[in-house]
Amino acid sequence: MSEQINEVELPPGALELENADYEKFCLEYIKTNSVAEAGRIVGWAKRQNSHKIYLRPEVQERIKYLKSEMLAELGLDTFYVLKNLKSVAERCMQAEEVLDREGNPVFIQGPDGDYVPQYKFDQAGANKSLELIGKHVGMFNDKVKHEHTGADGKPISMSLEVVFTNEPNQGTD
Repeated sequence: MSEQINEVELPPGALELENADYEKFCLEYIKTNSVAEAGRIVGWAKRQNSHKIYLRPEVQERIKYLKSEMLAELGLDTFYVLKNLKSVAERCMQAEEVLDREGNPVFIQGPDGDYVPQYKFDQAGANKSLELIGKHVGMFNDKVKHEHTGADGKPISMSLEVVFTNEPNQGTD
């Protein structure tokens, strides 16, 4: 009876890199998220060397694989991050009653002269959470696209006439 061994294809970047320094660079990059810092830890003096190594396709594949493994182990994905950003934004936007040292509500005088409980909310936390959500879903575009069109949205028709003369340059009167 002959045994058949099935070849298993590993995802790109799953195998350690043959160059030990490149492998160490990838592992340090995952820890620091800094090309320069990872290169410094490996022992490369010039930041440019670190960047050249970082751009190598096999290094990029290895980093991508290591990141995906780390995120999977932590149970993090886009859904988790967005769900929690939404939760933070909603929590930050809730009006929270201001309490004194004894836990009693603090009252302020309203515009109509009545005393009402004072409330606060975390505006900075709400704004940052909403900004990150908006960036992820593509609501904000930092680059402005300028397009110019002619009549009916058609391209602008332009012509340029260049005239060369052999006459000497004549001065103006």
